[in-house]
Parts: sequence; C-alpha cells; structure tokens
Amino acid sequence: MAAELGVSVVPLSVVFGEESLREGIDISHDLFYDRLVRSKDLPTTSAPSVGEFITAYEEVLKETDEIVSIHLSAKMSVTCNNATQAARHLSDSGAKIEVVDSGFLSQGIAFLVSAAARAAANGATVEEIRQIIDDMIPRVHLFIVFDTLEYVRRGGRIGRARAFLGSVLKVKPLLAIRDGEFVPEERIRTKKKVMEKLYQIATSYPNVAKFGIAYSTNPHEAEELRQKLASGVSGVQIEISRLGPVLGVHGGPGVLGLGVLQGE
Repeated sequence: MAAELGVSVVPLSVVFGEESLREGIDISHDLFYDRLVRSKDLPTTSAPSVGEFITAYEEVLKETDEIVSIHLSAKMSVTCNNATQAARHLSDSGAKIEVVDSGFLSQGIAFLVSAAARAAANGATVEEIRQIIDDMIPRVHLFIVFDTLEYVRRGGRIGRARAFLGSVLKVKPLLAIRDGEFVPEERIRTKKKVMEKLYQIATSYPNVAKFGIAYSTNPHEAEELRQKLASGVSGVQIEISRLGPVLGVHGGPGVLGLGVLQGE
C-alpha cells in the first residue's frame, strides 16, 4: 500500500540479542515468527533514531519542502518523539514537517496514512491534511484479540489492560486501543466466540466506510472473519494485512485484529 500511494516508511527494528533487524528490510514476516517461537529469549524492539528520521526526511525533501509524518501512539513508543526532534532540527532550513501522533498502531495508522496520501496526491496542503487526520481519528476503532497476554506483558506495552494479567488460562483477552493505549474489553473463552464478538463489534457501528483485519500467524482466522463480514455487511471495503515483526514481538502468535473506519 505504501508503494502504491508513494508513502515513505521509516522502519522500526526487532533486536535478537546483538542483532538488530529492520522490519520489512532485514527480516521477513515468516522468518521472524519462526524465530520468535524458537527463541529462548524474547526479542526487543527499537524505534528509529532521530538521525534515521533526519536522513529519511532529507531524502523526501529533495522533492518537496512539506512533509506529513504519521506515527504509532506516543504512549507505546518513542518513535513519534524522535520524529518530532528530527522535524525541529530541519525546520531551521525551511522544511515544513507536520508530525502526527495517530494514537494507534497497525490498521489504525493505515486508515489515516491512506487518507492523507490520497489527499496529498489531490493537492491538499499540510494544514488541510492535518485537519483530515484530526477529523478521522475519532472515527477509527481498533480491537485486538490475543492468544496470550504474555508477550505484551513482557514487552511492557500492556497499559490499562494490566487488569487482564493473571486471568484464567485458555481465555482470549479482547483489548481495544483508546487514548493511545490498550484498554481491556472482554475475556473470551473460545475461537468461535472470538469471531462472533468481533462481528458483533464491527456491525455495531453505523455508516462504516472500511474494515481492516490484521493477523500474525493465523491467516485462516483472518479469512474466516473477512467472509463473515462480507456476507453480513454489503458494500464495505475489507482489507487484510499481516502484523509485522515489531508488533509480533509484543503480540506473539495467534493475534487477530479488527479495525473499523466510520464514514463522515
């Protein structure tokens, strides 16, 4: 999607011991998840440095002097803060860089980036694009079902969902992202009920413009949810994507996510 829209991506990295691997460049999704389940020690993640952002911005600034830079929640990563520092550094040279904390990750960011890129292609100004994003954020809803909270607990990104830790084994925790962090929604006992619950959530919103489904190691479940939504809700675009290595570190295998974008 990024290539199609002409969006530049500054990758985060996963770190196995002393080895740092940039998502989408140095390690594939399949290789990462295979390595994750075999690794004795949980890998960590690393945000792009200020210097890496400066380099990325300078490359884009060869073609323009205006950039909109959209990032995952500042409550989950220092990525947005590093981007802000890089933008300030370059502002002295006349560059206009608008850094946006989306408050989301994964499919939530994808909704915003897609709209921003299409607006830019149609000639929108930085201010107009920022307004489009700000107007969209309240219409984005993101839900994630984990096979286990162990990975997100060990990664330290648990947020207010800490209340779910220590819950009964074999219960699938359903979390939402609100105000930039994970919040607990419900404990679900079976995969069948996971599908029912996600479908119920998806169809509870009026005027839906787009659904997004994300998975880690369970494409069959993502396809099952897609078919369920397609048969029950007509005329709504449904996108399926795979969670990359950086989110895989914190989510682990068996994650299923649902993004809902409401229309204006």
